[in-house]
Order: sequence, then C-alpha cells, then structure tokens
Amino acid sequence: MSDSLLIFLSFGFFVLVLGILVAVGFLVYALLEMRRVAATLDEFIRRTESTLIPVLIETEQALRSVRKVSDDVGATTENVRNISGAAEDIAMNLRMLSSFLNAAGEGVNTRISGVKAGVQTALGFLLQQIKERR
Repeated sequence: MSDSLLIFLSFGFFVLVLGILVAVGFLVYALLEMRRVAATLDEFIRRTESTLIPVLIETEQALRSVRKVSDDVGATTENVRNISGAAEDIAMNLRMLSSFLNAAGEGVNTRISGVKAGVQTALGFLLQQIKERR
C-alpha cells in the first residue's frame, strides 16, 4: 500500500507542480499582455489628447465668438429700443407741433376775420363820412 500511496502522492505532486507552472506561465503571459495593452492605451491617450487640444481651443474660440455675438445682439436690441423710444418722442412732438400750427392758423384766421371786419367797418364809416361832407 505504501507503494501505491507513494505513486499516488507523486502523481498528485506532479499535477500540482504542472498546475503551478501553467498558472505561472499564464500569469507571465497575462502580465506581458497587460503591459502591451497599457502601452497601446497610453499611445491612444496621447493621440487623442493631441487631436483634442486643437478641438478644445477651437471650441473655446467659437464660444467666445458666440458670447461676443450675443453681447452684440443685446447691444443692438438696446439700440433698437432707444430708437423706438426716440421715434415715439418725435411722433409726439410732431403731433404737438401740428396742434400748435392748427391753433395758430385758427388764431390767424380769427385775426384776419377780425381785421377784415374792422377794415370793412372802417371803410364803410369812411365812405359814409365822405358822403356826408359832400
């Protein structure tokens, strides 16, 4: 029995050593693969970074341009509001001027009518005075 136990233990030890060797070989292969993957990933990150930096710079410039345009639109809107307010003031001033001119015209017409009536009365009186002297 001890011979069969020794053979069994030897066979078990051989399988154990073989398993450990396979595991070590697999770990070495996995470490080498991980190193290769890490190098590839590092290269990918470098390339991505080198292409993203100009994109980020261009995006930043585009955002600045959009901000400037937005500010210009705000300023233009404010100018349009000011022009609109000024146009309202001008329209109100024109209405007031028109009312003033109409009132002045009516006053002039009234004065002219008064002067006309006065001249007619004066001429009538003058003619009557001249007729009476004759």
